[in-house]
Amino acid sequence: MRKFLLITSVFLLALIGQTYAQDRLITGKVTATEDGSPLPGVSITVKGTSRGTTTNAEGVFKISVSNTASLTFSFVGFDSKTVAVGGQTTINVALGANTSQLQEVVITALGVSRQKESLGYSTTSVKGGELNQAKAVSVASALQGKVSGLQINTVNNGVNPSNRVVLRGNRSLLGNNEALIVVDGTVAPSDVLNYLNPNDIDDVTVLKGANAAALYGSDASNGALIITTKKGSAGAPKISVSNTTYIEEISFMPKLQERFGSGTESYSRTYIPFENQSYGPEYTSGSVLVSPGGMQSGTSVDLGMPLEDGTIQKTPYSYKKDSKLKSYDKGVTTQSAVSLSVGDKSSTFFISAQQNNTKAIVPGDVKNQTTIRTNASHEYGKFKGAFNIGYTTNTIDFTTSDFYNNILNTGGQVPLDQYRNWRDFKNADGSLNYANPNNYYNAYFYSPFFFKDVNRRKEVNTNLTGNVELAYKATSWLSFLGRVGITKKDYNGKYYQEKFKYSAYAKSVADFSEAQNDLNGNAFDYNSSETRLSSDFFLTVDKKIGKFSGVFIAGINNKETTIKNVSTGANSLVVPGLYNVGNRIGEAGAGESDFKNRLFGAYGDLSITYNNFLSLHVSGRNDWSSLLSKQNRSFFYPGADVSLVLTEAIPAMKELTFLSFAKLRGAATKVGGINVGPYALQTTFGTGNFPYGSLAGYSVGNTLPDPNLTPEFTTSYEVGGEFGFLNNRVNLEVAYYTQKTTGQTVTISTSQATGYNGALINAGTMQNTGFELDLKTTPIKLANGFKWDFNINFSQVDNKVLELYQGINELNLSNYYGLTSDASLGQVFATVGEQYPLIKAIAYKRDPQGRVIVNSETGYPSVATGLKTIGQTNPKYRLGLTTSLRYKGFGFNAVAEYRGGNYVYHGLASTMWFTGVAEATAVYGRERFVFPNSVIQNADGSYTPNTTVTVKDGGLGAWDSNLRRYGENFVTSAAFWKLREIAITYDVPKNILASTKFIKSASVGLVGRNLITLLPKENVYTDPEFANTTTNAVGLNNTGQTPPTRTYGFTVNLGF
Repeated sequence: MRKFLLITSVFLLALIGQTYAQDRLITGKVTATEDGSPLPGVSITVKGTSRGTTTNAEGVFKISVSNTASLTFSFVGFDSKTVAVGGQTTINVALGANTSQLQEVVITALGVSRQKESLGYSTTSVKGGELNQAKAVSVASALQGKVSGLQINTVNNGVNPSNRVVLRGNRSLLGNNEALIVVDGTVAPSDVLNYLNPNDIDDVTVLKGANAAALYGSDASNGALIITTKKGSAGAPKISVSNTTYIEEISFMPKLQERFGSGTESYSRTYIPFENQSYGPEYTSGSVLVSPGGMQSGTSVDLGMPLEDGTIQKTPYSYKKDSKLKSYDKGVTTQSAVSLSVGDKSSTFFISAQQNNTKAIVPGDVKNQTTIRTNASHEYGKFKGAFNIGYTTNTIDFTTSDFYNNILNTGGQVPLDQYRNWRDFKNADGSLNYANPNNYYNAYFYSPFFFKDVNRRKEVNTNLTGNVELAYKATSWLSFLGRVGITKKDYNGKYYQEKFKYSAYAKSVADFSEAQNDLNGNAFDYNSSETRLSSDFFLTVDKKIGKFSGVFIAGINNKETTIKNVSTGANSLVVPGLYNVGNRIGEAGAGESDFKNRLFGAYGDLSITYNNFLSLHVSGRNDWSSLLSKQNRSFFYPGADVSLVLTEAIPAMKELTFLSFAKLRGAATKVGGINVGPYALQTTFGTGNFPYGSLAGYSVGNTLPDPNLTPEFTTSYEVGGEFGFLNNRVNLEVAYYTQKTTGQTVTISTSQATGYNGALINAGTMQNTGFELDLKTTPIKLANGFKWDFNINFSQVDNKVLELYQGINELNLSNYYGLTSDASLGQVFATVGEQYPLIKAIAYKRDPQGRVIVNSETGYPSVATGLKTIGQTNPKYRLGLTTSLRYKGFGFNAVAEYRGGNYVYHGLASTMWFTGVAEATAVYGRERFVFPNSVIQNADGSYTPNTTVTVKDGGLGAWDSNLRRYGENFVTSAAFWKLREIAITYDVPKNILASTKFIKSASVGLVGRNLITLLPKENVYTDPEFANTTTNAVGLNNTGQTPPTRTYGFTVNLGF
């Protein structure tokens, strides 16, 4: 027995010894491949088990495992790696960044960096390389189609376009709905997107809702674009040089009728040589009735009236197909840029310069833009100082005339492109110059080229953005930062109209009505300056205790905005060509305005994360604004969000081979927004029509403000999820949000017996809900270097007006923003219970089946009572598609965008029906026709289908005098597909560059923007993205724009 126990004991001891011999202590360190920095919190698991550990703050770990085990290292934002233990006791691992993962560092409010996995709200980051892949001229155009929930509208394609940047639809009925723009920590005006050099951008982080941006104050109630520019980097100096040349050409023109020439008589079909309307006879090479002049051969008809020397211009009576297109130039833009980046372990320095020179498609329109930026930083002990400054100057010269409208509405038989050189009364051979206004064919409208050249605007504007900051790191967990910033815009310009007097002979011609009105000339100077000073001072506590880590921020913010406008002008000049206000007859007009407002804010922000999977974030801010009355100028708004990383919280989920990452999140916030200007709550006086001679006077404003006006408050809720699949080859992010804004700041009509036309009050509620989806995929990734990325971003937005003021069901936005004129046929409203904004138009009267009721004698449609509701003007759906192909040195990138679910009113169409150049006006051959789908109302109220009663006049009488008054004819779907950008690039191999000894990198490429635009069949007029305003009354476009264009070019980039 004793021998048995002894043998058993020896066996057990040997077994135990063998077991301990198989398990060994493994130590090591995990670092980042890119820069060798330690990675804290890396998850290390024994493959096939739930055993594991994490790295400490220095990236160090230790774990006991058997020599047959394998360790899997995983960390959000990096590729996972599995290592077999074998006989090793020390395992050091370097993880490479995985740019496709959802988890990444995000620049949030105040410039604070946070891991995206800890965020409880939706953000999107666009890196500089993606932003600038097609060498866009502006940051605004470079962002289009790349971010869900982001809508950027361009007013037109002119040489100096304006943009409207909106995130997640509208919240305010009449106030500002544009996103806040922040450049390197300083709040900047929205038009800064047109002035920044896209080459300077390192990252654009889009904080989509108030949940994300509330710390910036009431200005950020509409979300924010956080722009971070490039900084210097350690190592040898890096010099980058690039040049891009673009060609711009017209991509779309309205559909024009090509059958009928100038005239107004529908019955006799008489050609009138000096008429601007195109309701004349059909084009022919045979005989045509001319008035005056009788029958003439269509091979050579009169154009215009007899001139002073008895001659008259002749032209074939045929449609000049390319004449309108030839009236435009091919636009050319050259973009040259250079930058220097340098630094060491304690200092960085970056400087760049860019020159953009643009010759627009409108002859004579030019813009030259120069941009300079400098960023620098230096660390000294516990202190770090930094500054950045960007300066842009623009010199612009462009027409203020309706050149596009005048070109389109010229008769098709007119050789329009021959009238460019109008200044000489006679040609070199002594013959009269038909382009000169005295000899121009049209008796009622100016020559487009003449009017373009004599109505000009010249401007020099400068834009400055910058800040200086000083940080002090008191301890490893406590730091302080102070930042002072400035943005300054200065505009100095002149509007002028050239003086022109018609000849005595031109004035003597009875039919030449335009010659009866000389241009007396005018000149108006304006100077505008807007300066915003801001300061932020805050402390940051960044502490980790056990499995908890937290960041607390507390600070104060101050902003002061000063605006000054001065203008002066004269309406009648003495000396032609001298555009000086002193060169005048009569009194000069002048005006001046000064505004100043201040806002002070105090805020706190706390983020707590437990064990890398559960994060809670709360914030609060209180503002004091000088725009409001003393009793209401203080207001507080809180916010909170939470995120749960399921793949970290539930170990079993890590074993799902198809699932790489899973996170759920939710957020709630309340933010106040002030939508009144300086002094709006005070009774102010204006000069009105005074002074009258030597009599001075002032008149009180026509709006009575409520002195107890409060901010508009938006309450927002958001839920979402982020998921990675197949080793993060597929990443999905979804979000649903709802926002409700109460206490809207609106102006309502009042009885004139009060002495005022309106009252400024708090009234109205609007709700905004939406859904967003971002899908990022890498369908192909091969060992030979071939990689294909394909991404989708989708958003759906619903804006609805829930209530207005008692007894008021709608607000006319067109009237509020002064957009009446021809757009009165179609107007934009805020209507209770309807989508916002809503387009309504004068419409046909219809029977219960939707058939048009026509007059039993004239055949013309009847007018419906009131305006017809057609639909919303903001896109309900937006879809962006981006794709990228890389193989060795070759690259292909493309971005496409779809917008739909909305409508647009074409003001241009109405003028085209008036002149008869629109394709629709010739669809029945100018013959009498039965109005389609029409009925005649009987005496007993019943309806009989109309099959015999034709319209009284199939030409001008129908299309201009009757049908043109129905605005619904000019409302179409605003849907479109656009190929926003395309870039084909080639990186020159480094072994080829090595022989140069100084060129470190080189690439060449072909780039294009808006190469393809697809529109619904019904939209034969223009690009529905264009608008005549950057206000909330979107959905109306007018004649004061340029035609849609496409651009393509060649780019070269060198690095030294």
